[in-house]
Amino acid sequence: MKKIVIDARLSGLEHAGIGRYVEMLTRHIELKSQNSKLKVNTINPKIKHYTLAEQIQMPGILRLEKPDLVHFPHFNVPLFYNKPFVVTIHDLLWHEQVGPTATTLPVWIYWLKYLFYRLVLRHAVLKSRAIIVPSNWVKKKIVERFPEAEGKINVIYEGVSEVFKGPALPQQGRAFVDSPYIIYTGSLYPHKNVNIILDILPRFPEIKFVVACARNVFWEKFRKEVENRGLKDMIVLAGFVPDNELAALYRNALAFVFPSKSEGFGLPGLEAMAAGCPVVSSNAGSLPEVYGNAVLYFDPKNETELIEKIGEIRDNQGYRKKMIELGQQRAKMFGWKRCAEETLKIYNKVIND
Repeated sequence: MKKIVIDARLSGLEHAGIGRYVEMLTRHIELKSQNSKLKVNTINPKIKHYTLAEQIQMPGILRLEKPDLVHFPHFNVPLFYNKPFVVTIHDLLWHEQVGPTATTLPVWIYWLKYLFYRLVLRHAVLKSRAIIVPSNWVKKKIVERFPEAEGKINVIYEGVSEVFKGPALPQQGRAFVDSPYIIYTGSLYPHKNVNIILDILPRFPEIKFVVACARNVFWEKFRKEVENRGLKDMIVLAGFVPDNELAALYRNALAFVFPSKSEGFGLPGLEAMAAGCPVVSSNAGSLPEVYGNAVLYFDPKNETELIEKIGEIRDNQGYRKKMIELGQQRAKMFGWKRCAEETLKIYNKVIND
């Protein structure tokens, strides 16, 4: 029986979308592998990602496991690990968002880390036996920079957790806000472009804005921006929200608004759709590929378009209902079981080649 080891250090919602991917993939892949000729183990050593310790200690830890194949579910593959491995690359964001505005670090530390990122990513792309990406858009971006890798890139869509498809108690969502509201979930990194919602919010004085986000380096910066603009009474900073409550928040929201300038997949929008929330989304990155015709799109640089789309959802209940139905149908196309099955096929192919 062949042994697969998955690096699960980034598992859990505190690591945002990647954390969801690792958690759900490992959960479902362990179930699926029970009926295969593969033995799948996860490891979670207390070594922080993006660190020198990761580069130095992880290769030795992995060699002790004696795996036939390692799956790194993020690009941070140790440079000195040269045994067979598969890597998931979720996007090339750090290639696109370059410069001091993309970080809270001192400038010299940022550029040092950026150069190291380029080195690590190149190793991950060129030395991997197979690359998994969550969309054709990400595949295209990798091929543009590493054309020699095209033949080993595999598109495997992510899934939607069942909790967002099941019943959610309405009062759970109303615990946060007692008036009409729009909602955003995810990180507050600059490319997420959440400030455009702050820009247009005064045009909707009857609507509040709920932000569900685990605290990260940009949380405090966003909170101060809200205070400086005098928008404190219009915004609910909900912090981290458990999935069952988040499903209810989605279900009771006027709309989920996703203004990102770059996305490799866009999982929060699909989760909102599954819960019965209409989605107003930017047309950037992979989002049109993943969301299809189930959302209202806008240019993430165009405030007027965003105002119009929110107004359409607010003012036309029949249209809002149609968008909810389209979204729920779209969300059914994405499942973690399928993601796990297709990932296992990649493992088998690499091991048997």
